[in-house]
Parts: sequence; C-alpha cells; structure tokens
Amino acid sequence: MKSTSLLAAAALTLLSCLMAPDAQAASCSGRGCNGKDPADTGCGAGSTVADTAEMSTSGKAELRWSPTCRTNWVRVSNYSGGDSALRITVWSSSDHVGFVAPGTPGNHWGNMVYAPGCARGEVLYVDADGVHRTARLQSSAC
Repeated sequence: MKSTSLLAAAALTLLSCLMAPDAQAASCSGRGCNGKDPADTGCGAGSTVADTAEMSTSGKAELRWSPTCRTNWVRVSNYSGGDSALRITVWSSSDHVGFVAPGTPGNHWGNMVYAPGCARGEVLYVDADGVHRTARLQSSAC
C-alpha cells in the first residue's frame, strides 16, 4: 500500500509539472512588447548584448537584444548615481520607446521596442562632474 501511494504521488507531481506553463516563456512578442519591461515579460532571459558604450565614470550602457521576443532595450550597469534621472530611449525604423529611470546608483533598464532589424538607443545622464552627457548605441544591422 505504501509503495502504491508513493507511486501515485510521484505520478501526480510529474503530471502537474508537465501541465504547468513554462516559467521561461515570454508573455509578449513583436510589437506587443513595445513599452514593456523585459524582466517582467520574460524577454530578458537569453538576451544578448548588441552594443556597449562607456558612460564616463558613471557606468556602462548596453543595447540588449531578445531573439525570443525580437526586441531591444537599453540597460545601464553599475551606474554611480547622479543629480538627475537617466533618460533612456530605444527606437527602430518604425517604433520609439522612452523611459525615465531614477538617478540612483545601481543597474537600470528601459522598456522594449520591437526591432527585428536596425535598433538604436541612447542614455542621457549627468556625470560625476555635473556634465550632461549622452551614450549612443546601435545594433549591427544599422
């Protein structure tokens, strides 16, 4: 009786795992992802870096690409912080998405834009010396 109960429990566990939705599946694709957060939608999983730009002494900007969702977005890594918000923009030939991130230290990213071809991005920020700067990015398809 005990082994039958264990076998039934194992079968139910396996069945529930097979029936559960894939935790890694993206919740959007294409233009349906425009303006959405890559982390919240699952598009960030498996993404790659399309371009990078150093941000003075303030961190590094990356143009990210999701092959699953066919989207791009800009991520800022190791931002040292500043007196103003980060203005993050990403665009393709037909779509444009802007995002404002806090000027606090750490990692920040903007929302996505559908960009199966050329994608461009930029970050407007104020460096540690109070100078207004722009980090510009573009994909290899541009």
